[in-house]
Amino acid sequence: MLFSLALVLICTPLFGQGYVAPVYPAYGSYTNTATAAQGALQGLADVASAAGSYNLNTAQANVYQQQANSMAISNRQQFANTYYQMRAQHDAYEAQKHPTPTEEQLVALAQEDIPKSLPAGTYDPVSATLKWPEMLQYPDFEADRKAIETLLKQKSQAGSLGVQQSQQFASTIDNMAVILKRGISKVPPQKYMEAYDFLNRLLYTTCQTELPS
Repeated sequence: MLFSLALVLICTPLFGQGYVAPVYPAYGSYTNTATAAQGALQGLADVASAAGSYNLNTAQANVYQQQANSMAISNRQQFANTYYQMRAQHDAYEAQKHPTPTEEQLVALAQEDIPKSLPAGTYDPVSATLKWPEMLQYPDFEADRKAIETLLKQKSQAGSLGVQQSQQFASTIDNMAVILKRGISKVPPQKYMEAYDFLNRLLYTTCQTELPS
């Protein structure tokens, strides 16, 4: 009987005795066993690490900005150098294409612009008479022709014209040129140019001045 009871007790399941299974921490759970002082030190370390990272990033950003500024300055300098190099090449090309005239050439050009003297046989200095071109023999020019011949006679007698006489001579020639231009559409171009050239030569020969262009 006693043997049977003992056998029953041995064979009875362990859970029937009110056994409680051990409880293990959930996966990933963390239990902080540090003290308050250790936590404070860890916090200071984290703050110092963050400050160091910020300073490092700021320094790198400054380096990148300086590099960008340097590249921008270099690009502008290269653009300026290229511009002036092309400008110099263009100026050299133009100088070669259109060389600066020499002093002798400038003198020759200036002399070419000076009106030539009256054609031979058109003016008699002794009688102070002119052989007027065909276009200037029209009645529209009669009064001015007489004024010019009168002034030429005074020049022949005195050797030169005074200031007022020279001004009157130039004004009369200018008036004849104005009348001539009014009929420019009614006369042959060659006849017009012949008359205008005669007036300009007469004015320059007498007063050393020219008709306005």
